[in-house]
Amino acid sequence: MRTNPAAFALALGMGFIVLLIGFLALNVGGLVSFNLASEDSTEMPIDSLGEGVVVAYKPRPLPPTSAPNGEAIVIGDALFKNNCAQCHAVNDKVVGPALAGITKRRSISWIVSWVHNSSKVVASGDEYAVKLFDDNGKQQMPAFPNLSGEQIKSILAWVEWQNSPANSAGAVAAN
Repeated sequence: MRTNPAAFALALGMGFIVLLIGFLALNVGGLVSFNLASEDSTEMPIDSLGEGVVVAYKPRPLPPTSAPNGEAIVIGDALFKNNCAQCHAVNDKVVGPALAGITKRRSISWIVSWVHNSSKVVASGDEYAVKLFDDNGKQQMPAFPNLSGEQIKSILAWVEWQNSPANSAGAVAAN
């Protein structure tokens, strides 16, 4: 049986293109990424497909776990990225409101109740909850009953750390 080298090269090339398109889709979805810069760089690649599609972001460094509240902040960082980052940012409204200063506006117990079941808090007639619901297009926040009170407090510690004077590195936005 004879093989056509041109047909083989074409099939191989098409397979490579399909692989690249799949990787690009996963990258845009935030499921995978790579950085060709040096290993110590933590800056995410900027999307060049459209204006303002993706914001380049340099995360603030985490404190050492030996620092006061350091372990909670490190845990909160991971929990935020896995549960909250799809809809929230610290200083900007995404799908849901910005979280900076939330512990100054509401009590920890209120926030824990809200995260566990925001529908229930809205249905109770809580004025702040109803206003929050209305201000965000009546889009209900998903319930996170799986997060413990301590885990939610860790997320809040991380949110507070992002705007803390002790954390002077800051986030960098690029357009």
